[in-house]
Amino acid sequence: MSERAADTDTGPGEGHGDPWWSPRSVACGQTLEARLGTLVLKLAHHEGEWALATEQLDEDSAGPRAEFTLHDHHADAVVAERFIVTGGDTVELVPMLADRPVVIRPRSPVSLLPGSQTTMYLSTPVTLRIQVRGTPPLVLREVPMLRLSDTWFGPSTREGELCYAGRTHARHALEELPRRVHRVITAVRIVNHAPSALALERISLPVPVLSVFGASDGRLWTQAVSLQRSSDTDMAALRIDDKPPAEAGAVEPLSGPRQQPERGGVVRAFSLLFRE
Repeated sequence: MSERAADTDTGPGEGHGDPWWSPRSVACGQTLEARLGTLVLKLAHHEGEWALATEQLDEDSAGPRAEFTLHDHHADAVVAERFIVTGGDTVELVPMLADRPVVIRPRSPVSLLPGSQTTMYLSTPVTLRIQVRGTPPLVLREVPMLRLSDTWFGPSTREGELCYAGRTHARHALEELPRRVHRVITAVRIVNHAPSALALERISLPVPVLSVFGASDGRLWTQAVSLQRSSDTDMAALRIDDKPPAEAGAVEPLSGPRQQPERGGVVRAFSLLFRE
């Protein structure tokens, strides 16, 4: 069977069509190719099975919009993994968050003085869940759209937790954030009730307890988050709103949290390693 382009779209924002996370029909004998920021995937539907190949790009190579192509494939199409699946021809690409907190460094050192507060817009990479629609859905694979390095977050090697190191900057204005398909935005309000200044050099965002929402402009958001520090420690009271902030516009829920917040709502949110 000769290869031919059957469908191409770019999603909302800078192109036309449905949001990139919309379900897509891939009939037997077809291959869906997608470029989602830093992730390129090829998903081929064969008789009784699906085959998947993925490639990760540098963030500098990531485009601002999603691109999809659906075409007929050759019988000997080369792919990396095969999954035996009975029935179903609808693919769902579900944006999830990472399975560990992500530690983010602001663009430049910031000190939050006693009694002050600020809102920062933090972006963290998507983990893409690739599944075939069913009851329940048949999950083929979860793929991080951008691989992050490990980092330890805590006052010592004996106290703290293993996190991911975020390759991004915290920004105070939403318009400063570049449009990136592979990232989710979190508006974080930080309040310093402590008697000492708080150096915001590393912030741990507990993404496993957050949900993902899709906005009408193609951006991804989590609920708004509030961190309130009341003493001279690295701990903060965590409050998670029910939905993203108003500036996100109209949104729809796409995926829930990986885990529930611990009772008491107190988390290690700041690094005191660089405190004076």
